[in-house]
Amino acid sequence: MAVAAGPRDCMQASQIQTTIKPEVEDTGKVRDIKVSVIIPTMNEPAISKVVNETRQALKHYITEIIVVDKSTDDTPKKARKAGARVITQEQIGYGNAYLLGFRHICPDAEIVVMMDGDYTYDPYEIPLLIDPIVDGYADIVLGNRFGHMEEGAMNARNRMGNGLITGTINMLYKLKLRDSQSGFRAMSRTALDMMEITSEGMPFASEMIIDARKKSIRISEVPIRYRQRVGVPKLKAYKDGSLILGLVIRMVRDYNPLTIFLPIGGLLMLGGVLAWAFVVQEWLQTGIITRFASVVGGTMLFLAGLQIVFFGLLADIILVALRSRR
Repeated sequence: MAVAAGPRDCMQASQIQTTIKPEVEDTGKVRDIKVSVIIPTMNEPAISKVVNETRQALKHYITEIIVVDKSTDDTPKKARKAGARVITQEQIGYGNAYLLGFRHICPDAEIVVMMDGDYTYDPYEIPLLIDPIVDGYADIVLGNRFGHMEEGAMNARNRMGNGLITGTINMLYKLKLRDSQSGFRAMSRTALDMMEITSEGMPFASEMIIDARKKSIRISEVPIRYRQRVGVPKLKAYKDGSLILGLVIRMVRDYNPLTIFLPIGGLLMLGGVLAWAFVVQEWLQTGIITRFASVVGGTMLFLAGLQIVFFGLLADIILVALRSRR
């Protein structure tokens, strides 16, 4: 999915990295691994602090920091001054910002980190996300905000929405995540290149998890700090939440249709059988049948449910064949 940056962009990045490249310290372990950090911004007062602390946190890595900006204030100026490479975002959308950032990472980047520019996430915890990837235990690592959440960092409405979306994803895709909507995550370059993500809005984060799951990419979580944001919130809870749930359902339809068709078909067939049960009971007791509506209704329910199950099986067979052909 990711498209490498051009030679000129990476040459500029290498110039920035002269202040980022790790220095050997007596107590520090230098790792010859290149990490790309992508930060989407829109009028972020704390961006200088975020970039500076990110550089410090990754001083033992070769690092490039890419800020994808759609601000109307001096955020891009602050980011450049702090040492980030700034990419101007022409379109809108949380997912669009990351898709644009992925296209500008350098070819030799081995790990990609995603984080917000509002200082809700602690840049010094980036190594917590990177270590499981470096050690070979995971391909994508999510930061679980509920591990160490500060009081007031997330309101009750957002907690409830996050729980509903995470629970739905866990149930439909057989995962055990606690925070599927975390914007603080890291992934190997190999995992990034395997994924096919198209969502340009807030559903981007969920689509990444779902697509990774369908491609058997290993997903892990680590507890992180979550602080009150600096600046104005960008999330539109009801609108974005409904879009995310819609995406989850569409992804189930497109990737695993039996998850939807089988339960619905099974319930309709069960309803038909129950309707017949009353008719059979009446016939056994009286020897006659008077509930003709139950006979007709039960037959229609059973046949409709059977047809839906067959549709699900056919769709699943077609999807398996298409995936094998790919």
